[in-house]
Amino acid sequence: MQINNYVSSVIARDQAKFEKTPAVKKAAKEKAQAALTDDVVAQIKEHAKKDAQVNVYQQKDYIQMINAHKQQRVSPNRQQAISRATLAMNSAVRGTGGGNLLSMLLGEYSMKAWMGGLVTTAEVCAPNGEMIAAFNSSGGWMEISTEAEYQFLHQADQIYSDAFKEAREEINAASKSPALEPAGETAFDTRV
Repeated sequence: MQINNYVSSVIARDQAKFEKTPAVKKAAKEKAQAALTDDVVAQIKEHAKKDAQVNVYQQKDYIQMINAHKQQRVSPNRQQAISRATLAMNSAVRGTGGGNLLSMLLGEYSMKAWMGGLVTTAEVCAPNGEMIAAFNSSGGWMEISTEAEYQFLHQADQIYSDAFKEAREEINAASKSPALEPAGETAFDTRV
């Protein structure tokens, strides 16, 4: 019975890591929507209107704002998980001379590493099974976006895009309408 439970949990973890199960997708969408508070939506729209004034789509300050909010409200704590994984890998390398498989929990995160041989690799996964970082001794650590991060950025970009288009349409409509004459002045020459 325990073997079946273990196998089921491994299958569920691998599906979350590679296939993004419906449960992971649903939780990601909910997390992304929760992070898009009224205040954040107002900031997104304000950036879009400001960018529309100069006709530059997603300027640097918008990208920095949305990434900072994503990091604060949506992203997993990758740096802590990567630090713990690095410590575990370094300890394992000092303890043995040959290659081995290291699989362990890092607090709420988990890690699998293949140590030794030609290349050392590792995967760090979030509690829901999604891979959030990967290591290769040839290239170092690489962050991997979660479904919630994708969902958040997608939803934020939709809000931004709609606000930018609306602002550009208003600007274009205003530039095409004829200028009104100031009150009391006429544009006609009444000389005979």
